[in-house]
Amino acid sequence: MSYNRGDYRDKWRIEKRAAGVRSDLGLDQIQVLDPGALAGTLGAEILHLSDLTDDEIALRRARSISFDGMASTHPADGTPIIVLNCGKPARRRIATLMEELGHLVLGHRPSRIYTDTELGVLRRSYDKAQEQEAYDLGAALLLPKERIQRDVGQRVLIEEIADAHTCSRELVTYRINRMRLARRYASYGRKAS
Repeated sequence: MSYNRGDYRDKWRIEKRAAGVRSDLGLDQIQVLDPGALAGTLGAEILHLSDLTDDEIALRRARSISFDGMASTHPADGTPIIVLNCGKPARRRIATLMEELGHLVLGHRPSRIYTDTELGVLRRSYDKAQEQEAYDLGAALLLPKERIQRDVGQRVLIEEIADAHTCSRELVTYRINRMRLARRYASYGRKAS
């Protein structure tokens, strides 16, 4: 099934899927989700680059590369493994973790690694619709529609919402925009700045 971020039917399908996963975890649509608990439920192991290498130079360089994280499976037993770039800010890593968990929940096929025939370098396949779907599901799992609607209705600031969910301001802003609450938020958010 192809995903179209601009299609309201796909948007609400993702919201419904997130609500179902949260319900399966015993959470309502207001409670804060622990991404680690979701990973555990999915049988996924979370690693950071620092778990894979102690090369200080490589770890310092990790701050400046565009790699945020990835998911794969252990070749021996198929255990889902999520690797996060420890060089990125902790709250950014939450968005990456939620996206990778979204891929697992949705049962997406992993990217494949192949050799570019013209350049002879390794490349990774990329499915934009799949990436957007996983990101949107991860965001909806962490920041459910009802919670965002409640918080904006109660005039809670983006920073406070981000703190409550240990995520970035950017992710909260994305969800507010996705829920079409940007104008309502702007009516009080600017005044508080």
